[in-house]
Amino acid sequence: MKKYVALILATLATPSFADNLALDLNDDALRLNYQYSLDKNYNTDFAWTHVKDLGNTFSAGLTLTQSLNNDISANIGGKAIFQQHDHLPDGTAIAIGGSLRLTPAANKNFAVMASAYFAPNVLSFGDMDDYQEFEIRGEYKVSEQLTGYVGYRNNRADYDTNNVKINNADLYDGVMIGGQFNF
Repeated sequence: MKKYVALILATLATPSFADNLALDLNDDALRLNYQYSLDKNYNTDFAWTHVKDLGNTFSAGLTLTQSLNNDISANIGGKAIFQQHDHLPDGTAIAIGGSLRLTPAANKNFAVMASAYFAPNVLSFGDMDDYQEFEIRGEYKVSEQLTGYVGYRNNRADYDTNNVKINNADLYDGVMIGGQFNF
């Protein structure tokens, strides 16, 4: 019995591997995002997005995080993206971009975040070209462990399949609501 108690306590005492896990959704889409800090300035990011009747997007990224002042922080980096589309050919891209987060001095529980990532033709592979990803959201820190948010996200790309060019095919477009759980 002592072995089992020791094993349970050891399991509970081990550090968590995740810094945060975010889940957001809307009527047609679900996104799960796992972020891990390598140290105080570098973050890894792994995400899966499923959009009904469109397909799945998988991404893995690395960003450098800097505080510009007490109210503004910035991330800059890149991510590898694999898009499995239900109606168009699959594609991959290496997108470069970043984000800004503004936390007003008057109330540190509120924040506004905007991000943008781009992959021009030279960084897009397969039949996918010009991948673009934009997001803007408002956040409210409910507690140290939970931040709720609502925002808008748009992911799109061009496709060149069988010499037919399809411009600005939406991979995700809509309002989302979600929560970020900090460990």
